[in-house]
Order: sequence, then structure tokens, then C-alpha cells
Amino acid sequence: MSSNLNDLEMAKKRDHKIIITDEAINKVPRIQYRDIPESEYDNLWDLAKNVLKISKDENDSNEVAITYSLDSAKLIKQGERYIGVALGAEHDVDPLSNATAYHLISTSRDCVVIVLHNHPSLSAFSLSDIQFLLKYETVKMMVVVTNLGSMSYLVKNKKYDFGKAITLFNEAVDKNNKANNLKDLQDAADYFLKNSYNVGIDYDNR
Repeated sequence: MSSNLNDLEMAKKRDHKIIITDEAINKVPRIQYRDIPESEYDNLWDLAKNVLKISKDENDSNEVAITYSLDSAKLIKQGERYIGVALGAEHDVDPLSNATAYHLISTSRDCVVIVLHNHPSLSAFSLSDIQFLLKYETVKMMVVVTNLGSMSYLVKNKKYDFGKAITLFNEAVDKNNKANNLKDLQDAADYFLKNSYNVGIDYDNR
């Protein structure tokens, strides 16, 4: 635990992105996600590691988003691709910039979007991540992996209430000076994460 805290403190002192190492890829934990079938755990573990590998090998340790469908078996049978990979810049990535990801989010019932963040602060979810999860009904879960290999996720459970989630999101922004600078944006995101269980969204941070 203390080594994770040290990693975080070191990361906060840096004013540049964290370059991905093989050690970080090996550190990615295998998570037993709530509200996700157990049969998907290994697939999602591989994808979380792959988001780091792709960033390291193909995108200069910049942000990457992988979109995966839990309907994958059905899609493979139909001969369709079921994984979309979008390469982003240093501080942002748009999952929908990839045609396969766009198709999945438009048509598939249960999508998982795995986003690599390489912010020096190595924060968990940004406000724009949360907004993306709420905006697209077909996105069931969003996973954030940092360049040091730690993970967090948000998953909509059976009690998910879209109206309440939007109200909480707006409340989070309002409580933090309309979230118009970096600190307020992060505080607003943290407020949402602390209260997400009230709107049927499970949050976990590893």
C-alpha cells in the first residue's frame, strides 16, 4: 500500500506525462467486477493490460480508449469486430473516433469502455469520463487505467436511474463553482464518485 502512495506522490510532483513501463503493465490487477459476468473477468484483465501496451508501443504513452462489447460471442458469430481502439493525445481521447467503437456504442446492448489516463496527477475519473458514461445508455461500465497500472471503474447496476444520475452530476458541478478550473473539475468528479451508489452506479478504485 505504501509503495502505491509513494508512486502517487512522485507522480504528482512530475509536470509531464508518465512513460509506461513493462512493470506498470504487469501491475494491472485482475478485478472481480460487480454487475459483470464472471466469464468476462479474464477478457477485461487482458484489455486493461492491452490499453497500456498499445499506448506504450504505438502512441508514445498518450491516452488510449478500448471499447469492448459484452455481447462479443454473438457479434463474433455474426462476423463482426467487437473491439474498437482509439488513439488519443496526451490529455484526452475520444472513444467514438474509432469506427468500430462508434458502431458498438450505437448498437450493442452492454459496452465496456476502458480508458487509459496518463495525467501527472493520475486521478481516477474525470468529469468528462463520467459525462460519457451517463450520455450513452449502451455503455454499462467505464474503466480507467493509469500509466502506473492502477485501476478504477464505474458500473451501472440494476438500480441505475438516469434521471437521478444527471441530477447528481449537475449538483456536483454546481457545488464546485461550476467546475471551471482543474481543481474544481476534479472536486466535482470526486463528489459524484462519493455519491454514485445513490443513483445505481458502483464505484471501485484499486
